[in-house]
Amino acid sequence: MKVFKKNHSFILVVLLFFLVISCEDEFPTYPTINYIPCEETTVDIDQNIISDFECQTNFNLPGVEVVRNPAETQLNTSKFVGEFSDLPGAHDSLVVDYDAAIDLSSHTVFKIKIKTEVSGDLRVKLAGGTSAPVEITKEVVGNNGWATYTYDFSWRQGENHTRVELFFNDGIEVIGDNLYYIDDIMFDDYEDPCQNVVEDLSVLNDFECQQNYTLLDDSSPVERVNNPDISVSNSSIFVGKYIDDGTNPTDALEVNFEEPLDISSTPQLNIKIHSEKAVPLLARLQSENSFTEIQVDITETGEWINYVFDFSNASDEINKLLIYFNYGQTNGTTSDIYYVDDVKFLEAPCDQALIEDCVGVVQDLNIISDFNCQQNYGIEDVIPVVPNPLISCGNRSADVGEYTDNGNEPFDAFILDYGTTIDLTTHSQLKFKLYSPTSIQILAKLEGGTAIEIWSDFSATNEWQEFSYDFSGAVSNGNTKLVLFFNAGQTNGTSEDIYYIDELRWAEQ
Repeated sequence: MKVFKKNHSFILVVLLFFLVISCEDEFPTYPTINYIPCEETTVDIDQNIISDFECQTNFNLPGVEVVRNPAETQLNTSKFVGEFSDLPGAHDSLVVDYDAAIDLSSHTVFKIKIKTEVSGDLRVKLAGGTSAPVEITKEVVGNNGWATYTYDFSWRQGENHTRVELFFNDGIEVIGDNLYYIDDIMFDDYEDPCQNVVEDLSVLNDFECQQNYTLLDDSSPVERVNNPDISVSNSSIFVGKYIDDGTNPTDALEVNFEEPLDISSTPQLNIKIHSEKAVPLLARLQSENSFTEIQVDITETGEWINYVFDFSNASDEINKLLIYFNYGQTNGTTSDIYYVDDVKFLEAPCDQALIEDCVGVVQDLNIISDFNCQQNYGIEDVIPVVPNPLISCGNRSADVGEYTDNGNEPFDAFILDYGTTIDLTTHSQLKFKLYSPTSIQILAKLEGGTAIEIWSDFSATNEWQEFSYDFSGAVSNGNTKLVLFFNAGQTNGTSEDIYYIDELRWAEQ
């Protein structure tokens, strides 16, 4: 008798076969989903759009493949985008060639969306045509998310260029694949770069949005030109071109102010200069009755350098600025070119002592002593020159005067005998700065004629403070002596009370 064993595996396969056949018979048929970049049959071409990789693909982009958007998000809802692999060269580029002038009459803002894992610079350059090439560089963040990068060429409105060149990861030799997804490459509407700029009169002229005062070149405005050397030191699109007669030691770049300019809070003149020659440079500020000059040397050539002139000790109100190139020399040509930019007055650093060069300083007898370059009456024997005990915005002088007073005597004083009548015709305001460890009053008195005295308010302590006395009523008094009583009328001090004084002078009414 034969015995047959059941083959359970075989039975299971047979059952599965019939089950699958049965289920497939019941499957419905679905259409294949097929996307194409653009289903529209008629599209009005917008030449301001280079490519959106869908319905506006208006220019050939070599090396760019149209692919499905790998990340459809609110930042980019396009179904199709471009895929671009950066080539190994440090300065290889993706070139969009218009074969004609790009219309920059109204659309001057270049935009591109990018998604990449590569961080680096993207340099966009307008080239070709009859205008000089221009470029802007911005950093691309490789966070693998879509971002829009904007390059504002508004300053180049109306120029003639025929190509847009894009340098991805500019300056870097590529190792491996540097993959970029790109989209919505276009020129957008012109934006006035100065539309939201607030006027700042401390900026004399930056040749762009702050052209508040005219810089004169032999009575003609300094020409505004393209920056010949756009760099980190000066990224301005436009600068000034000053032509100097290098054979004439007295001609200068000139700025005339319609009204006296107050620089008391912004005393540092800054000016960027691009020079091909190493020459002496002098800046001169003029007020109604005085002037202040500072000289430096142009030593670095072929690059933008910012020169600073600290006029903290100049008159508070100035009427004119003169800048002499190749100052005092006649060894240049009649048409030496200097490029200038960002001419402005800035605040001085309060914690840095004012550096003063006394060479060539013209004596001003209205200044009794500034304990530096103007020591005109020999008072330094009584009030010796010492280092400033507190360099601050109140007084940045490196050196000041130290006056020792007998605080036990109520009316011992400092006396300056002119030996002749003090001329108060135009300068009748006595001014000086005081630093005192205690709060005191200073009595100022004119003697040697019809005497007149004026008391100050009580001083602040441990800080520099300026005092002012109006002696305009003493113009005809015939006074010959100036007397200052420190801690006047008091006996509550010591026999050697120390007070610091600076910038003792007669100022204009």
